[in-house]
Amino acid sequence: MRQLRPALIRRGWLWASAAGIAAILLSSTGQAQQRAGGAPAAGASVDRGKYLVSITGCHDCHSPKTQGMTPDPARLLSGRPSTTKMPSKADGEIHASLDFTAFYGPWGQTVASNLTPDKATGLPGRGYNEKTFIQAMRTGKKPNGTAMQPPMPVEVYQNLSDDDLRSIWMFLQTLKPVTNAVLAGLETPGAKK
Repeated sequence: MRQLRPALIRRGWLWASAAGIAAILLSSTGQAQQRAGGAPAAGASVDRGKYLVSITGCHDCHSPKTQGMTPDPARLLSGRPSTTKMPSKADGEIHASLDFTAFYGPWGQTVASNLTPDKATGLPGRGYNEKTFIQAMRTGKKPNGTAMQPPMPVEVYQNLSDDDLRSIWMFLQTLKPVTNAVLAGLETPGAKK
């Protein structure tokens, strides 16, 4: 009986040690997943929205650039500046402006929208609120009924959860409002000459 007891004690310690190590690994894995790439935990929040905007490429098209492809911090997500000329047209090709806020392709011309909370030219001025924003990301249709055009990756945003889309909306509402009429100086379809 004495020989059996030390063996049981050793097995007990082994099981306890294994359980402790598993608990530590599970705990640290969860923390690592939460911190991986600076990603905040799931659920709607401004921080999560900021993270999602940074990894889904919103700044690539919607932020005017200061040098190269560096977003201008004074005009983040304010869309195509009126000083940005439309790129050239060519059949069967897609052309972009040097700041990547204006495009021309087989679908026609596209300019990046003002995503700031500016009441005149930003999201609220175009009929967006949280509900219409989520609906637009799900359907690819703006509140006025027109379709979002390339290069807007609607298919990507359709896969985000409601909490993710709500988080993006919440973050966009924290931006500095920038008055920027993205269609200024452009001839829009149906415009009188």
